Amino acid sequence: MKTTRQPLFFQRTTALGGSFFYDPAEDALRVDVTTKEIPHKEQLQFEFNEVDATSAVASLNWEKKQVPFKIEVPVTDIVLADIRQKLQAQPGFNRQTWEQAANFALNNGGDLDEALQWIDAAIAGQFFSQKTFNNLSIKAQILAKQGKTAEAEALMEEALPLGTVFQVHGYGRQLIAQGQTDKAMEVFQWNAKNHKNTWPVHYGLARAYSAKGDHKSTLKHLKIALQNAPAQANRDRVQANIEKAEKGESIN
Repeated sequence: MKTTRQPLFFQRTTALGGSFFYDPAEDALRVDVTTKEIPHKEQLQFEFNEVDATSAVASLNWEKKQVPFKIEVPVTDIVLADIRQKLQAQPGFNRQTWEQAANFALNNGGDLDEALQWIDAAIAGQFFSQKTFNNLSIKAQILAKQGKTAEAEALMEEALPLGTVFQVHGYGRQLIAQGQTDKAMEVFQWNAKNHKNTWPVHYGLARAYSAKGDHKSTLKHLKIALQNAPAQANRDRVQANIEKAEKGESIN
């Protein structure tokens, strides 16, 4: 495929009649691009290729030439600026807005100290504040990312009684994914003790035992989980994991 290097001009004047009245002084941007030969296109086409979270390659296709150029956007900076504005307006009267703000900053390279201020506002000190499993969990993740492991673990101990059986189950699975199998076992055992015979506590225990390589105990709790499973889709997943455990395979 033949390629050619040539300049691409972006004009401030959007109503320009082709190149007849082109004025270089009206250029907003000039970039060098590599064009490609393509099968004939009778009509001008624009395509967006190689799209990811912060960029895309736009391609202008016309006649036998493709002109690609990359567009990059500082998405995190834009979103955080918008968040700061919203927190000072009507959405800022809602606790969940502060939780979402902190969670976005945590997971997208934002300022962790700022994220900590936001989640603290959701937890206490404002008329809309309320301590929940979700916001304590977000704060614990921020603290862990700051290297304050002991504080993060203590906060999750406080969060457990506030969580639903599914929230605690999700936390246990998160710990397994992080390789913290002993801590995961403690969490799943706590869930089983405080939500006896409720789905999915035995499924959680099965995952904890599987993470520790105890296939006998894994099978024991999978069989109980199979009886407690509320829907066929759940039973199908548990049955598939029983078959894996019987082969000595991990179910995580």
